[in-house]
Amino acid sequence: MKIQDLRAREIIDCKGKPLLEVDIITEDGTMGRAASPSGISAGEHEAMVLRDGDQSRYDGNGVRKAVEMAEKVVLPAIQGMDVLDQQALDRRLMELDGTTNKSRLGGNVTYSTSLAVMRAGCQLRHVSQYRYLNPGDIRTIPLPTSDMFAGGSYEDDTMPVQETTIVPYKASSIAEATEILCKVYKKLPEVIREFQGGRRPEIGAMSEYMAPSTDFMDCLDILYETAKRCHCEEKIAFHMDCAFSEIYDAKRGTYHYCGREVDLDEIIGILKQATEKYNFLYIEDPVDENDWEGWVKAAKALNRTTLCGDDLTVTNIDYLRKALDMGACGAFVFKPNQVGTVTEAMEAQRYAVDHGMFSIPSIRAGGVSDDPVADMGIAGGAAAVKLGPPKFGHAIHIINSLLRAETELPEAKPFDFSPFVKF
Repeated sequence: MKIQDLRAREIIDCKGKPLLEVDIITEDGTMGRAASPSGISAGEHEAMVLRDGDQSRYDGNGVRKAVEMAEKVVLPAIQGMDVLDQQALDRRLMELDGTTNKSRLGGNVTYSTSLAVMRAGCQLRHVSQYRYLNPGDIRTIPLPTSDMFAGGSYEDDTMPVQETTIVPYKASSIAEATEILCKVYKKLPEVIREFQGGRRPEIGAMSEYMAPSTDFMDCLDILYETAKRCHCEEKIAFHMDCAFSEIYDAKRGTYHYCGREVDLDEIIGILKQATEKYNFLYIEDPVDENDWEGWVKAAKALNRTTLCGDDLTVTNIDYLRKALDMGACGAFVFKPNQVGTVTEAMEAQRYAVDHGMFSIPSIRAGGVSDDPVADMGIAGGAAAVKLGPPKFGHAIHIINSLLRAETELPEAKPFDFSPFVKF
């Protein structure tokens, strides 16, 4: 079925910030629609987001240039192509762009187009997104996780790490994992209020609670106590997104941590204490994204957990290959918009999983409520999906997508973390 038309528009994401939406229409009228999300904390090596830079509109974040790029440059290049040939379409986009980081077309243009093509294909074949991407054997479903406390670049003047997360890794089903997250999130305000001497907790940027302390260990203590009161402490472990590239001073080679200038050894020592007190399945971005030797050093020292790359690996097969060769990390955050097409993202995930990494698909801070990362994770054998608490918008969409998959794939089981547990 041939592509007949492409229509693009500027819409807004869940943070009230513009993003590009693309419709792909085939010759029989079938339509696929998609919008590329964007993050608050973005890696230096991610695909570029094409924005207008006009400060009189949305502080320069408008995407009218991206609309024009999609309609005037991309459409003529893909019109008449087979919408069911995803790889050929994505290769055409890559060739048309011709850069390593989609800086000509814009990663939001290429990913919105690529994803819209995939969804048109799903419509034509009358299948789910995960079945379209993987018509073969699917044995596992990634677990839902929830960021419960926000700090870092999400919430200034709180804890320096960006998120602390609960992973219900011993849940026997996606349904049980979901119930654990819901119970903990419901009980959490009570424990925070006690910690704060009766003061009401505050909601953060992504519906997590704002960290009530600059010490992330206080947040972990609160989460563990909450899990105990919910009688699920034996079924959970922790994840933490440090996002320490955000606090790194490249000129001095140090980190601005809680008002102090500290070196990598001290950062590693702080994190090692945390992993010795609590069980961490993985810790994300504990070292600056350009300090590969520092990552290797941290991976050796933090031997009770797995390091997880996000800004380091940016869902790019070349960076993942380097991370594996050097022993820098054993997991990665899967964000398809970081690389700019469905094909590149799925190939990167497959390479990583086939070489012993586990994949953590993630929503972005700025997106819409139909993000496909859960389906892409199901199709690619991912371990767990990173999202906010079970409240509002795209987090609920992701959780419900996983719950539906559990009923649709009765032979599939929740991802088994046991080969990766180091505590």
